[in-house]
Amino acid sequence: MNEHKSLQEKTSISFKETHKQSNTIIRFALLIYFLLGLALAAVYDTWFIALSIGPLCLLLYYIPVWLLPEKTLHHYTAGLSFSIFMAQFIYQMHGMFEMHFFAFIGVILLITYQNWKIFIPATLFIVIHHAAFAYLQYKGIEEVYFTQLAFMDMNTFIIHVGLAAVIIGLCAFWAYDFGKKSKVMMADKVVIEKQLQQADKNISIAAEIAEGNLELELTEAQASDKLGQALSHMLEKLREADQRERLEKFINQGLASLHDILRKKDTNLKETADTVLQFLVRYVKANQGSLFVHKPQTKTLQLLSCYAYDKKKHLESEVAYGQGLIGQAFLEKETIQLKEVPASYVRITSGLGEATPRFLIIVPLKVNETVVGVFELAFFKVVSDDVVQLLELAAEHIGSEILAGQKAEEMRNLLEQSQEYTEQMRSQEEEMRQNMEELQATQEELARKEREYLTQIEQLKSKVAELKQTV
Repeated sequence: MNEHKSLQEKTSISFKETHKQSNTIIRFALLIYFLLGLALAAVYDTWFIALSIGPLCLLLYYIPVWLLPEKTLHHYTAGLSFSIFMAQFIYQMHGMFEMHFFAFIGVILLITYQNWKIFIPATLFIVIHHAAFAYLQYKGIEEVYFTQLAFMDMNTFIIHVGLAAVIIGLCAFWAYDFGKKSKVMMADKVVIEKQLQQADKNISIAAEIAEGNLELELTEAQASDKLGQALSHMLEKLREADQRERLEKFINQGLASLHDILRKKDTNLKETADTVLQFLVRYVKANQGSLFVHKPQTKTLQLLSCYAYDKKKHLESEVAYGQGLIGQAFLEKETIQLKEVPASYVRITSGLGEATPRFLIIVPLKVNETVVGVFELAFFKVVSDDVVQLLELAAEHIGSEILAGQKAEEMRNLLEQSQEYTEQMRSQEEEMRQNMEELQATQEELARKEREYLTQIEQLKSKVAELKQTV
């Protein structure tokens, strides 16, 4: 609708420019006709005709121009003016037959208006003039000149009028054809101009895209041509690629930073948990977070670290298997997202009048279907899928480190136990050696005393034997 209206407006403007040029030609031709009438008057002494009919012809054209400048009435009166000038010249030349051609010159000039309808007034005047003046001349009325011939038969008159009609008809057809072609050309010009404008806009859009501006919004008109459709498709693909790149960058940078933190981790698991949780809360713009680790000995999840409102919180808490969302996430081994967090659920408030969290995500620290802990993050608004994806990937890394830490701790405990056992065995061995030495010393003492006793017995036997002999 708007495009059709725009086409009509541009066509109208184009025809106005054409009519402006035609007006210049017609006005110049009418001036020549008027001056020719004065020249004929000087030769044939027909000043009354030249000075009465000539200005009348000019007024017939200019009065509509002055009174109705925006209308095309003067196009129609121009044909009448040329026809009346023809009659004036015929009268001034006392019926010279060749003066009829001035009417044909006039109608040829009217072709420039490209409107076949303006030939109707001129045609009617020529027909009426020829018929009336021929009739009056044939009736013998003096000073009425149609032809210099004394008599013109009907066949000659019909041929004369017929040829005039053919000439005027051809001129009218050419005017109609030119007007039609002008409209087509104008429509093509409008289309071409529109295409050029659209091409310029598309080039500008392509330049913006080349500069990296992917926030452009193509209008329906811009996306209507093939180039615009190609640009729209390209822009859509670039946005998808940019979104993927941003997502990958966001995840990769987060995981790389987390890996650096874990690689430089302290031997103290609690300090490592504090550093990791602080990084996650800040990186994903959460307002608080908690990290729980699995304690198989007590079958509970122990709060290892808590961070909220840019500060580390010193809290102690244990959650039994299946207790609350933390325990549920541990048992189900699946991420839990809570989009409507009850105010009573939040365990930490800022105390500064800040809003409480409205979105909660709980991610199990899962390694090969083994859950070693759970971390919980709270947000003021629902997070995007890329944040959830990052947190789940981070959970695997953290879980692996915790599991590795737990294994290392178990190995350290076993090593310590082994060292204690070895020391204990060494102590027992030393004690046994000392006991053996004491036992050996005792045995040697007993042997010595036994020898002494045997010696004493032998001595006693000898004395007894001596006493027997003496007795």
